[in-house]
Amino acid sequence: MIWNELQIQLIVKISETGSFTKAGEELHMTQPAVSRIVAAVESELGTKLIIRNRKNGLVFTDVGERILILFRNVLSELQKVDELIAAEQGLEIGKVHIGAYPTACTRFIPKIIRTMEEKHPGLEVKLSEGSVDQVKEWLRTRSVDVGITIPPENDFDVIPLVKDELIVVIHLDHPLVQKESIEIPDLEGENLILGRGGYEVQVHAIFKEFKMKPKVRFVVDHLDTALSMVKEGLGIIVTTRGALSSMPEQVILRELKPRMFRDINIAVPDINDISKATDVFIQTASSLFSNKHV
Repeated sequence: MIWNELQIQLIVKISETGSFTKAGEELHMTQPAVSRIVAAVESELGTKLIIRNRKNGLVFTDVGERILILFRNVLSELQKVDELIAAEQGLEIGKVHIGAYPTACTRFIPKIIRTMEEKHPGLEVKLSEGSVDQVKEWLRTRSVDVGITIPPENDFDVIPLVKDELIVVIHLDHPLVQKESIEIPDLEGENLILGRGGYEVQVHAIFKEFKMKPKVRFVVDHLDTALSMVKEGLGIIVTTRGALSSMPEQVILRELKPRMFRDINIAVPDINDISKATDVFIQTASSLFSNKHV
């Protein structure tokens, strides 16, 4: 089978946009032309890659998802060819697709992108924001080139970025306010508000280490929601110092004793198979934030 780059780009773009029409618009193709190319690719393969689902719209089949990963790898290799030729001509081109969870997008990504654009104006940067679990899934399927994640990360190669200190957030009226620092045994029986997407894993691990079971009252997606709950006296949060850009009135933080940290890392599917643009992102992020305790 002989595939051309446009066919591969189109299939990948459909997965990104979830639409034949939108994919065609981005590649300057009409919707009928998109349909013809998809039909030709499926006919050549002898299997369906994409099905229409009334509830979920366009859905890739199981084999379609596996082929998507291969097609993304092909586009990545073609990008490396373009980068190599450009380098021979004294130019710097390329693109990197970053995946990051919301707090990382706020804390790290803007400064990294600004620095990259200043030093490497020929590079194109794309950003996708999602939960920690979504970022890891994007890395597994090669939907993004690089991600900012937190452990566990057994499926990826990781580069340490920062160590983020764990703290406790409580209401001013809470009895633990009287303590300058809070020990894990002090949290036994307290109503905890945990964040989804991997953040709860370390909290459970810490409690297990002390042979305690956390009393989880709420599990939420966003830190702002958890902070509002603390303000209303509904529980306490174990989070990180760096995640807090601001706090509501009547809400304060206390350090944990002994001090504990959460690792925040850069992750890639394979460190030995990254593009120049991805390497620039890693080097830029590391130079700005690596080895810093927050």
